[in-house]
Amino acid sequence: IPSPNVATYDLQPQMSAPEVTDRIVDAIENQRYDVIIVNYANGDMVGHTGAFDATVLAVEAVDLQLGRLARAVEQLEGILVVTADHGNADEMFQRDKAGNVLRDKATGQPVVKTSHTLNPVPFLIDDPARGDRYEIDPERAATAGIANVTATCLELLGFVPPDDLEPSLLRFR
Repeated sequence: IPSPNVATYDLQPQMSAPEVTDRIVDAIENQRYDVIIVNYANGDMVGHTGAFDATVLAVEAVDLQLGRLARAVEQLEGILVVTADHGNADEMFQRDKAGNVLRDKATGQPVVKTSHTLNPVPFLIDDPARGDRYEIDPERAATAGIANVTATCLELLGFVPPDDLEPSLLRFR
């Protein structure tokens, strides 16, 4: 089985989401690669600062770029998979065990949480051309993690995942 032609983009150094998306959309439209992997680090990087308003803007910037990617992928009847390896922008303030926001004793301001969270992250598949052939298996998804993404993507590409991978999240109809 031939290996897919893969391009990888990591936005962490420059976080130039629009410019990198321009390059990705161009690569999609010109069908340069079979698979493109991109890491939009905006929410993670800005989330570490604890600046709520800036983090909202960072997440909105990624949302805009994902919309552009979705349109480009759909035009070629491709598949868009969106996920994350951890949370960061999803929980901006530290909380006690009861879930209450912790506050600085001197200032009364919420204590910023700048670390990664352990909250579940989304796993979305946008596949209008073939999405009726499969679904995400709810039983597997209940205990899934980042380790299941590889086998899932291999199945979406038409490959049979090796047995030593965590199982795919797909259930074919």
